[in-house]
Amino acid sequence: MKARKYIFGIALIGLIGSSCTDTWDEHYAQDTSKVNNTEISVVNATITDYLAQEPSLSDMYQLFNKTGMVEQLLEKEQMYTILAVESGIAAGDDPIYTAQTYISDASISPSNLEDGQRILMWSGKYLNISTTSPETRAVAGVRFNNANVTKVIKLTNGYLYLLDQAVESPRSLYEIIENLGDDYSIFRNMVRSRYVLTFDKNASTVIGVDKTGNTVYDSVFTVKAPYFENRKFNIMSENLTATMLLPSNDVVNQALSTARKNLADWNMVRADSILENWVFQAAFFNSVYSKEDFETNEDLTSVFDKQWRTTVQEVDLENPIPMSNGTAYRVTKMKIPTNVLIYRLKELFRNYEYLSASDKEKYFNTTNLSFEKISETDEATINGWPALGFPKIGYRVLYFTLTDLENKNYTLDYTPFRGEMVGKDYVATSYKIPPGTYTFAMGFRQAKDLGAIDFSIFKDGEEIQVGTFSQSKLNNNSALHYDRGKEGGYPENIDEAVKQGFKDKAKYDRDGGTVGTVTIPGDKASEIVIRFKGSGSNLKHASLYHWCLRPTKDCY
Repeated sequence: MKARKYIFGIALIGLIGSSCTDTWDEHYAQDTSKVNNTEISVVNATITDYLAQEPSLSDMYQLFNKTGMVEQLLEKEQMYTILAVESGIAAGDDPIYTAQTYISDASISPSNLEDGQRILMWSGKYLNISTTSPETRAVAGVRFNNANVTKVIKLTNGYLYLLDQAVESPRSLYEIIENLGDDYSIFRNMVRSRYVLTFDKNASTVIGVDKTGNTVYDSVFTVKAPYFENRKFNIMSENLTATMLLPSNDVVNQALSTARKNLADWNMVRADSILENWVFQAAFFNSVYSKEDFETNEDLTSVFDKQWRTTVQEVDLENPIPMSNGTAYRVTKMKIPTNVLIYRLKELFRNYEYLSASDKEKYFNTTNLSFEKISETDEATINGWPALGFPKIGYRVLYFTLTDLENKNYTLDYTPFRGEMVGKDYVATSYKIPPGTYTFAMGFRQAKDLGAIDFSIFKDGEEIQVGTFSQSKLNNNSALHYDRGKEGGYPENIDEAVKQGFKDKAKYDRDGGTVGTVTIPGDKASEIVIRFKGSGSNLKHASLYHWCLRPTKDCY
């Protein structure tokens, strides 16, 4: 099988530095010379010969030799800048990358070094040059990234800069992802699945013709990640300023397992793709965050607008992973937020008609209310976009009337439920609402005789006040008519229908009129009761269309 080659879409800044144009005023046999007060030893030997013969640099030479760098240096026959550590060097988990970090095709003399300059190494990474270091052990204050120069040697094919320690030249965000081990394969594959490979015919070499007469190429592909680029976050660019969070397979699997268990306990369903997408969409940020940033900010927002609550999620802040374009951290524990597991909870009161007599009493406990009707025909309709799962809606309403018309008060204790047809039977199940903060919204059939309504929620016998709709608001506010409250949210993914031509988004399946914000207490999901207390001089009816609870950012 012919191996495929890849050209990665990485933008590189132009090479900084001079090449082989420097003239040597010193004679090769001369021992030392002064250039801008920086001592330079001049040796009449090539760089590779000097490294091979100098005992203090034997580890460096062995690294270059074993990784094929010596052979490449000899083949290219040009001028170089080489960095070396006298005290020995660790090859790390990628010896080739380590070796390439110390070699540059730009031959730069000390007299040409400038503060803030960058030099491109064979690793594809730039090293930052500093010429004003307070550390006296540095020769004229010259540094390459973190490493101080202790000595400079001019050789026949370039300059050798000896350093006091290994150079820190971290990989880019993209390279970190590509070099993740198998224990991070889930996260790595989530990102890779968003790559797009494009065959580059011009860069590919023709190697023959197959049996059917088709040209066979030694194929070259361009790799890009438009999924990220659309968020102005090119993961293949060295010019990013980024933070990346890395969850291991164990962390991801534990988070997904806990999320699925919670959904099962709540008798709710959520697509695995939504849970899995959150894992990687919450991992990328377009700023470099320090330990202090995680400790002083409750929420960080990813480039995909996902909320990362620092007081809930757990990250190893003591061991950041430097990147050439930012910082990465390992995630030690991850929770998929409740507001991801639940988009919103919304049910229609018309489902009253499907309940058995005993369930009607259970879920609709009333005082001074008598069932009147559920509108027989749709009082109004709105077209949807069925191709994407948004059907035409017909508005039907549950009507109660006052049992005693002289008593201008009623109470309805409603237990939220969901139902499904099992055979020929409608089976109702109480909602288990997880703790957290929600926006509570309602919708009615607007009329002039609804009075005023106070709303509260009970959990485990504890009453939580939510808000009030006044008599005038219920009588005159069209925003409370059905579910068309303008301040309320929309059904999930409605924008895709809008892109395809749907024009009624503003009126379609909204959250309704906002009553208020309510915090459900406790540490586990349980049933709640919504209490409606109606009163008012004009009160005659309760005409109920729907209720809605939407998790807020504090429902995490």
